[in-house]
Amino acid sequence: MANTKNSAVREIIIDRLLHQRRGFTVNEIFEKVNNQLELEGLNTVCINTIRNDIDNFRSMYKQKLHIVRKGNYRFIRYEDPNFTIFHNVFTYSELRMLHSAILSICYLDEVQGQLVFTQLTDQLGAQLELNSTDEPILLYENTPSEVELSIFQQLYEFIRTHTPAVITYIPGTVEPERDVEVHPYFLRQKNSKWYLLCRNATDNCPEEIPISIITRVTTSSELNFIPNTDFPITDFYPNFSKE
Repeated sequence: MANTKNSAVREIIIDRLLHQRRGFTVNEIFEKVNNQLELEGLNTVCINTIRNDIDNFRSMYKQKLHIVRKGNYRFIRYEDPNFTIFHNVFTYSELRMLHSAILSICYLDEVQGQLVFTQLTDQLGAQLELNSTDEPILLYENTPSEVELSIFQQLYEFIRTHTPAVITYIPGTVEPERDVEVHPYFLRQKNSKWYLLCRNATDNCPEEIPISIITRVTTSSELNFIPNTDFPITDFYPNFSKE
């Protein structure tokens, strides 16, 4: 059944709904599945597809479904209330939103926020059996493009661990490739583009480097990390106050 990303998302959501004791009508399942597909940027499906998916849970996973009639409505759930196929599996979009929420805590308080962020990330990783630092982390509303995603993930790890980096990038179409040592602080979305906010140690100045022009990120062995004093948190949260 789950031979495409679309059908995999449908399976996860339907399994989650059938696991709940209250039960859901086919129409409710149809609406919730399509809402999630839209969040994932995938095509929505018709209600007959959802009916076929539910039938597949009976035939492929050999699960009996319990149906409760209330007036004209039929509420469906697993007959065994403890059964679930995926055991807390999240969709890609849900993981991104969850990481974004956890990461925002980190920036609200430089000390306590970092401790809470670390604890929540460890708990999340243990519960879901994943290493959350291997997934893209959102600071803002939208993710970087697939082309930029690898660089984005690498930069986030350097930021998370307070590790100075050597950034290789191409400043312009006629300019040669350049290496600079940086202290990385934030990944910021501005005007639909993503930027690394850092202190350029090579030129001794703060800098915003577009992720789209970065070609390589490696660890700097020459620098000790210098904390951020160039980019106030109020640039990210205009209403932020420590009072």
